[in-house]
Amino acid sequence: MDSETSVEPSSGFVQEFVGAVVVGTDGKILCQLRDDIPGIQFPGRWTCSPGGHMEAGEVPRQAILRELQEEFGIEVERLELLDSFSESEASVKGTYHAFMAKLKTPEDQVRCYEGQEARLFAPEIIPTLNLHPVSLKIFNKYLERQRDAS
Repeated sequence: MDSETSVEPSSGFVQEFVGAVVVGTDGKILCQLRDDIPGIQFPGRWTCSPGGHMEAGEVPRQAILRELQEEFGIEVERLELLDSFSESEASVKGTYHAFMAKLKTPEDQVRCYEGQEARLFAPEIIPTLNLHPVSLKIFNKYLERQRDAS
């Protein structure tokens, strides 16, 4: 999840973000290596719940579909809300809408239009990555949902 600027300094307005755990055909999860540039929160870290800011007038479902198209050129199916929650720590402050989905686009057609790299990882590899803290929280919610479903 992207969180460059989560609070408008003068208004106290809390930004809303979306992110999705996107699962490929073999159970691997789409991850994105965040840019390592000035002004970005958690540069050079992986996210296993790519997404970003919601735009004015968007609902979370529209926002995540737009973000996945912009960042990877992908379509997903079976999009399901995992959770909506708020974070109060300054570096990640905001409201987050976390989804899970199945990758519809063939894996060899996944592109990386934002960030340094896009790669599919087996779920057991993800905890070993240097993850964005909110992404780790979303990944754990995804694992809980998978355990509850089995």
